[in-house]
Amino acid sequence: MLATLAPVSEVGAQLIGNGGGWSIRGTDPIELFHGERRVASYRSGGEAGLPLIDPVVGPTGGLYTAAMEKGEATGLFFALGDANGFDFRSGSASGRPPGRILHKGMNGVLIKGPVIAIRTKSEWLDAADETKRICSDRRELSFTYREDGSLVIDFALELAADAGDLALGVETEGAWSIRLAPGLAWKGGGESSALRNAEGLADAAVSGARSNWVACQGKEAKGEAAGVALFDHPANPDHPAAWTFGEGGLVSANPFGEGSDAPRLVPNGESLFFRYRAIFFKGGIDGIDPAKAWEAFAAR
Repeated sequence: MLATLAPVSEVGAQLIGNGGGWSIRGTDPIELFHGERRVASYRSGGEAGLPLIDPVVGPTGGLYTAAMEKGEATGLFFALGDANGFDFRSGSASGRPPGRILHKGMNGVLIKGPVIAIRTKSEWLDAADETKRICSDRRELSFTYREDGSLVIDFALELAADAGDLALGVETEGAWSIRLAPGLAWKGGGESSALRNAEGLADAAVSGARSNWVACQGKEAKGEAAGVALFDHPANPDHPAAWTFGEGGLVSANPFGEGSDAPRLVPNGESLFFRYRAIFFKGGIDGIDPAKAWEAFAAR
């Protein structure tokens, strides 16, 4: 995580910052611009109870994430399917009582050189009784461009057991997820779509396998060749994550699947930390050298 962020009480509707070409506008959503292009929006989640980044506009200028639909989580988000017996994944059919992740505000904004970063805080609640808090999180989202024009989004989250012990169970999906545009989604992208991981597995063999990274290649919403590479940091719980591919272009890095050390107990007063990276690129997978990119991420 970045060491210093300028404190802000509220992100107003006016433009804030202009360093390195970055600026932010609005309150909910908080929109991130590079020059005159809207690159991404941070949304509190509102009634859905799931803060997320959506949409993401990649280096081609087209959408890399699926269009928003009512009741369906889109874009980039973090949620668990079994936290003290509650399911925080929107639209899940697990049968566990639903939870809600409530955005509680901004902790800071920093625009420094080529990087923009925002910090937020959230509370994880019982959806049926929002006076019952399960845990809370603090997250940092940073955005920058590589020299080759690829967009990099880094995601860091501290999950704090600050309302008693926190038990995390085995689940089939989650925790960090992205819902890709149809042309980038494996199974949905047709002959142009492809998957690879760090072990050299391809397509169907990638699903469910644990790996440092996965890369999805296909076409973004405008039809241009593009892709997304997703990275799991070696300091994450139960690294490397198991990667799952669900309906509607959903890709998830799941640390707590079968074969993990879940169920895991986080004692009251302690925290778990998660770090992930997504690189949104144009053209083919080989152009960004995901193995080398993961090594750079792992060294941070």
